[in-house]
Amino acid sequence: MEYFIASARKLCDELEQLHYDESDVNIRSLKAAKHIKKTLTNFRNKIRKNGFDSEEDEVHFFKFVKPKIQAYLIFYSVLAEIESSKLHMNENDLLHLIDKKGRMFRHIMRENLEFVKYYNSGLTHLDKLYFARNTDLSAISKHSTNMLLDPEFNVSHDCVAANIIAFDLFKKHMVPHQDLKMTVGPPNPKLKWTGSKLDLVELIYALQASGAINYGEADLKEICSALESVFQIHVGDLYRAFHTISNRKKDRIKYVNRLEDDLERKIMELEGM
Repeated sequence: MEYFIASARKLCDELEQLHYDESDVNIRSLKAAKHIKKTLTNFRNKIRKNGFDSEEDEVHFFKFVKPKIQAYLIFYSVLAEIESSKLHMNENDLLHLIDKKGRMFRHIMRENLEFVKYYNSGLTHLDKLYFARNTDLSAISKHSTNMLLDPEFNVSHDCVAANIIAFDLFKKHMVPHQDLKMTVGPPNPKLKWTGSKLDLVELIYALQASGAINYGEADLKEICSALESVFQIHVGDLYRAFHTISNRKKDRIKYVNRLEDDLERKIMELEGM
């Protein structure tokens, strides 16, 4: 499982870097699709050859790892179609196409409403039905018939899970930063980052590298967005900031090392009380 998680993390980093390096959406989409297909092919070959160490690993792969990667493939496919259509569509037709793509996702959500609730709620009691390879035809979603064509690399609802994630990517792309707008629930705590931005960037990369968030599958942008929201700060160009950190002449890891020293001092203070 470590191989799959590490490869997925590497792919997400490549896609984020591609977003920074390539401004042309069509070219970016084509390059992203190439990276994604290569990773999925490697995964399929490895699973066909070695299988999984346990059923828990199998469920985790088809519930989290594969859907996230496949979601990017779906998202970039939709994005490329929209960008290509800009060449021959007027504004009204383009808006209609964007709405059509949104309706496509919502149609899939409606047809799998109970599963969507299950997946988004973080439930686990039906995981073996949805995310383990089996031949229970009654569990197959009409959007996951790849299970019949390639049962070694598909389960009943991994494709639906991928569409759930892809729809979220699509909405965030069409309405930037909408995920930071709280419409219900308690107000955000009034916490403000008062350290330097480079310190926060160092922390973001350390958290992502540690694998401590979402089983190691949270990408840099997700962690950055969450901390920006919590600490009321705008990081800006995350990758350029990290480039500055990595090019330090000495003591590249300043903030994280300082955290260790500060925590050790705090423990010593408490022990002395």
